[in-house]
Amino acid sequence: MSDLMPNPWLPNRRRASDTVLRVFCFPHAGGAASAFRTWQQHLPYGLEVCPVQLPGRESRFGEPLPTGVVDLVPDLAEALLPALDVPFALLGNSMGALVAYELARHLRRDHLPSPTRLVVAGAKPPGGAARMPALSHLPDLEFGRAMQARHGGIPAEVLDDPQIAEIYLPVLRADMAMVEGYVPEPGPPLTCPVSAYVGAGDTVSSAEDVDGWAAVTTGRFDRRILPGDHFAVLGHAELVLGRLADELALR
Repeated sequence: MSDLMPNPWLPNRRRASDTVLRVFCFPHAGGAASAFRTWQQHLPYGLEVCPVQLPGRESRFGEPLPTGVVDLVPDLAEALLPALDVPFALLGNSMGALVAYELARHLRRDHLPSPTRLVVAGAKPPGGAARMPALSHLPDLEFGRAMQARHGGIPAEVLDDPQIAEIYLPVLRADMAMVEGYVPEPGPPLTCPVSAYVGAGDTVSSAEDVDGWAAVTTGRFDRRILPGDHFAVLGHAELVLGRLADELALR
């Protein structure tokens, strides 16, 4: 796909002529590109934020929902390839961390441009989520309440309004089925640095959990605890992007 053509995977992209680092952002289960809309405001010089829109939600509503993290990646890589013409980082929140990680592996395996850094937030390391009790098979109301109890972040109107739930819950269920069924295939570790973020009040992924991401790379690893819950990173764009910008300045 030409970089000059509309790209459904990057619906809210704001191109910048002075881009030094492009940051692709992948949302949590049930989430969409709009989760990172505010991240495109007041960016540090040289950074371009590109929220990624997965199939079946918002501007891609009606498209088939993804059924597997690994299966999703080849089409994703092909769609993003024209935009990998400058140094880039991959950032994923919760489920998005697994998608970002598998994309980084795919790019390296196929000798394509690779990220300068992988940033993961609110996520157990690859394979960790599969050891939690499965929820995606539960009936709608029970599933929604169980997800809210474990992860939080579901607006009250979703659970209280059957019409809204009918639109939102299938996306959340499909995404959770992907997370629950994800088993990383054997392969060499990444070589890029990995940064991990976790909320101090995250009841899904602890600081010790996210430390497991150190094993996915031979590069540097660092972990930072943020104020907030499972979705803490979404409210700390300035800090996360500022750290990426600081790293650029040191090159």
